[in-house]
Amino acid sequence: MQVLVLRFDYKLSTKLEQDQSNLAGAALRGKETLIPPHISLFTFEQVHPGILGEIIKPWSGKQKQLLISLASLGFFKQKGTIFAAPVITKELIEFHTDLYNLIADLHTTEISPYLPGKWVPHATLLNNTTLNMWGPLFQRAALAFEPMDGKAVAIECWTIVNGRAQTEWTHFLS
Repeated sequence: MQVLVLRFDYKLSTKLEQDQSNLAGAALRGKETLIPPHISLFTFEQVHPGILGEIIKPWSGKQKQLLISLASLGFFKQKGTIFAAPVITKELIEFHTDLYNLIADLHTTEISPYLPGKWVPHATLLNNTTLNMWGPLFQRAALAFEPMDGKAVAIECWTIVNGRAQTEWTHFLS
């Protein structure tokens, strides 16, 4: 599976990595490999990363870095996911919609959570939280959470295998 993601600047990424690590430790998960901080844009089941990169590279070079303000926490019950939620801006929605229009023909199977109008942008802090830990871990995240600002500076394509992300390519935003 391939995933297109927005990557953050160094300062915002470092803070989110610390938050991820703290929650993983509290969940008694030890030193599991965490996927780097990001906002998922789209997923694909069978798309060649190189072809995807060729289509996106000229477009991404014309895109400005996006201001990101992670202002609140959220929770997806379906996967026991605790996340930091960005303020939804016109620029973020336009970026996502324009990218969708650019790559819409490549979708082998459309995954509805990522479609324009249904997409819920978020930066995952912890996935697959067990039911008995939902409350305690969300409370811990809420007590530690401070709103943070930064920039989305790149779009990347990852291949996900066994819960690990392998970067296929990175295109920096201007």
